[in-house]
Amino acid sequence: MVVSVNDEIFFNYIKIRTHRTLHPENMRRINELVTYTFTGLLSALQGFEISSCVGRELRSDLPLSRTLIYSKLLKCWESDLRNVIRLIKPSEDVVNLIDLYISKYVISDLTGIMSAGLRETTYLDTPIAESLKTAKEVSEVISIMSKKGFMSEVISAILGEYRRMKISELDVGVFSRKLSAFYFRSLENTLRKLNVSSYGLRCVEFLKEFEEAKPSLRKTLLEGGDLRAVVTTLTQKQREVILRTSRSTHDFEYVLSVLPTHFCHNILKSLPVSADTLLDYLLLKDFEFSLLSYVVHLINSGYSPDLIREEVGRWLGLYESITK
Repeated sequence: MVVSVNDEIFFNYIKIRTHRTLHPENMRRINELVTYTFTGLLSALQGFEISSCVGRELRSDLPLSRTLIYSKLLKCWESDLRNVIRLIKPSEDVVNLIDLYISKYVISDLTGIMSAGLRETTYLDTPIAESLKTAKEVSEVISIMSKKGFMSEVISAILGEYRRMKISELDVGVFSRKLSAFYFRSLENTLRKLNVSSYGLRCVEFLKEFEEAKPSLRKTLLEGGDLRAVVTTLTQKQREVILRTSRSTHDFEYVLSVLPTHFCHNILKSLPVSADTLLDYLLLKDFEFSLLSYVVHLINSGYSPDLIREEVGRWLGLYESITK
């Protein structure tokens, strides 16, 4: 496929936005500038793309859960991005890539509700989540998702296999793995249509491999097993960081979340502007939402500036241990 002029314009726009996205490499700037009041945080975020959403969607006097803060930032950013799409009008393949990437949040909410009655959802609105919780048949889930416009190609393809089953009969673990495999296969195919580089494809492959490894890593840690038997496909440096942080569940989960971002950003950030740029940007936004939702939650919960600064400082140290 030959990339259209509008796609090139859109990718260049995204490259500019990537420079204005909070990621581990510029966390130190935030840690040095912010006073860890909500007003201070807004001041420190000036110049970053997300600052407008933080200012519009969040208030210092409103105690919100971390999940809800993440959700507000995600949906605000998506709305702004959709407005840009309407203005620049990139190709259908670019829009499909963004739609597919966004669908991962729906997939996560859906599997969480079906497996454990997930209390808070990131993307699905509360009424939809409550309807899904009371559903008894897979066909009911399909009906609810379809009516609300959340039936992505990935979800439709996998749910269709179980249409005649009761939810109680569903092996959610198998269902979740099928969804994940189909999602990553679709992501790879969509990126290929946009002439993504071999580095972009390697990023997707790593994301898939690491996502598959996470349940085993968590289970092994919980049961006190030998993590070295689970991390055999990772590099020596990645193995060392995971093993070193296994003494703290908090640090361990942070590394699990940031390691794929680091791997992909490290191989994508210097490539020519292309679909690789868009992939890098989307992954960095995940990191940004996660970091800011936690910081805002700590601020609104009344934690001291010193404690929050220490927390962010520890994140910086963990990230730097990955990059050394």
